Amino acid sequence: MRLRFGPGDEDAYAGARKVLLQELDGWLDLPEIERSGTVANVGFVLDWRYHDSNGVLDDFAPSDIAELMLQWCPPRLTGRHEIVPFVCDAVRIYLDFMAATGRLVGGRKRATRLIELVGDLTPALLAEVQGSSSVGDDPEQQQHTYELPFVYVPPPAAEVEVAAASAPLLAKFKALCAYLGSDGKQLTENGNLKLADGRALVDLLETGDEMDMQLGDTTISAKSTRSLRRLSFIVFFARESGAVRVRQGRLVPVKAWASRRPVQQAEALFAALVQRGPLEVDFSGPSLYSLDLRELLDDGIVHWLAPLLAPGAAERFDAVVEWAESAATTKHDLLDPDDEWNYESIEEDMSRIFEVLEDAGVVRWIDRQEVPEPFGPTFWNGGTVALTAFGRHVLPDYLGAAGYVLRRAEDVVHADAAALIETLFSASDTDRETLIAAWQAERPTAERVQMLTEAIVAASDGASRGMALSVLERFDIDVTEPFVRQLLDTPVAGHAALWLMSQGRADAETLGSFIDVAVIVDVLAAGVDDLKELCDFFGSFTEPFGLLEDIWRHPAPETAVVLDALGNNLQDKTLAKAARKAAVKHRSWMANRQVINE
Repeated sequence: MRLRFGPGDEDAYAGARKVLLQELDGWLDLPEIERSGTVANVGFVLDWRYHDSNGVLDDFAPSDIAELMLQWCPPRLTGRHEIVPFVCDAVRIYLDFMAATGRLVGGRKRATRLIELVGDLTPALLAEVQGSSSVGDDPEQQQHTYELPFVYVPPPAAEVEVAAASAPLLAKFKALCAYLGSDGKQLTENGNLKLADGRALVDLLETGDEMDMQLGDTTISAKSTRSLRRLSFIVFFARESGAVRVRQGRLVPVKAWASRRPVQQAEALFAALVQRGPLEVDFSGPSLYSLDLRELLDDGIVHWLAPLLAPGAAERFDAVVEWAESAATTKHDLLDPDDEWNYESIEEDMSRIFEVLEDAGVVRWIDRQEVPEPFGPTFWNGGTVALTAFGRHVLPDYLGAAGYVLRRAEDVVHADAAALIETLFSASDTDRETLIAAWQAERPTAERVQMLTEAIVAASDGASRGMALSVLERFDIDVTEPFVRQLLDTPVAGHAALWLMSQGRADAETLGSFIDVAVIVDVLAAGVDDLKELCDFFGSFTEPFGLLEDIWRHPAPETAVVLDALGNNLQDKTLAKAARKAAVKHRSWMANRQVINE
């Protein structure tokens, strides 16, 4: 096979390029989606060699690799630094492939040296591309990031395994591989399964496709398995995920697929869904609106799922549809806001996306309702959607590329106590226990407790003080008590006294005098979410009017909140009026303090 070309050899080069890439496609043992991308990237490298280098495809010197990576690539990859690793992989893979097939001059030994050089030059190429892309960047065109308002705690590995293993699509992939057998099934000239195989697989995989559609007295039989949209969808994503592949005109199982754990298989499937989109194959019928809108819905998968990552989150499916409608109308201007038909189309295609995500083991769709269609498969609406343990496991790796910043538990475990306390507010009860147990776990308990008590003194709000005190309850009381008693000589003495009494380590006779207005305001502020309980608690004080006089003079951000809540909700009208007057006095007093301080 000719591997060296000069000017004017375009046709010969194109033929050799095609053969090399076809052989490379058969040589690579990668999932379909990775294999096709790798082959395309190698084609990029070959085009450099013919069009902008010396046209020799089987002999490379170190200077050739340096020319490619440090001179030719940087101007062509400006602003696309994320592509650099893929291009470098393509160079390595091509050298490895040429050596493995006996074509590379110098053989395996030279390939090894050149591959090492590629690794050495990769950081320099990345720096060149990043450096050139930073000049003249328009801030308005840069992707805005959004920090999700919660901390992410990974789900238990056992739950992730169960959720992945239960994914219906993976079961269908397994059944498809078993049906194909080791020799696979011959495809038609157009690359489709034969009708006999299609009929068998429709029944085996329970796709719901109709081989013979009855319209009145007329029977319309499928002429090609391409028209079996649900089956075509399964085969397409089985290929994209790496479960099956086409080899020499036959659809065959990929041996490596069966050896993968269910979680790895499910990860490959989710990657394919995000990359290609469930609507890409249009498995349930022709699109009812523009391709741009369908692409928007597919591209939004990570965005539709991101809010569901919050602890204990579940969302109405109708709300998710509203997010998609909002994106289409306000951001992309793809919908006529007065055309209700378009909105119905969005609901149907969002239903298809989430049906697929449920079959992929990513979400649970609870209490959904079936909507019959005159022709073709039904679709679903209503109910609520939530992430499975597998969904919570796989989604975080996709958030960064979508513009989200996710705080992770591992970012907190080595942080100070203030960071832990802030994080606990956005964590579920179960996740709080996990975070507290992992936080500074390598330190002695006494050091951890001391860090927390110091954070209580430094805290600027009552909620943080209360959270830190609740964390102290997770530690051995014999270790904690001495540090809390030290707080009796600080501005949070009242908090320390109340905590010691609540733990049975002191009584009101001994420490009751430490209870001051600061701790009372914090306790009242913690109850504003339950107004009846707040009012009942305040009414239990023996001198509520005198207490209001003390409260309004307390310079804390919670004071106004407490007085407003009492003034608007106390059943005793006289006491409620006094609370409202106290709120006015407090605001006037705080304004005067601010003027004096300035």
